Amino acid sequence: MTVQREERWLVATRSAHVAYEVERGWFRLSLAPERLVTGAQAVAGLTVAEIAADWNALLWEDDANVAVVWKLIGAQAKPLGLDPLEAVIRCEQSEWPTTAAEWAVWSR
Repeated sequence: MTVQREERWLVATRSAHVAYEVERGWFRLSLAPERLVTGAQAVAGLTVAEIAADWNALLWEDDANVAVVWKLIGAQAKPLGLDPLEAVIRCEQSEWPTTAAEWAVWSR
């Protein structure tokens, strides 16, 4: 799992979710667009998106390994003030623009 910086964008490599730096140190995160987040929070959110994309349907299996993954998700969702389930649901929904091109149009 990797989050890369591309100018004003933070991009998840395995997920379509992104974060856009609105002003120095403050980002608009595609899975929580209603608020501004710090860089650390943006990276945490994109990490959740990466985990959710990697595990996909397996997240809903009843297995000890999956329980560990949910704990990892919870640790990353906590800085955003989200519980793990809400964070994953936000990652899976597609109401908000989630690509750099969509965000460029949406944020005008």
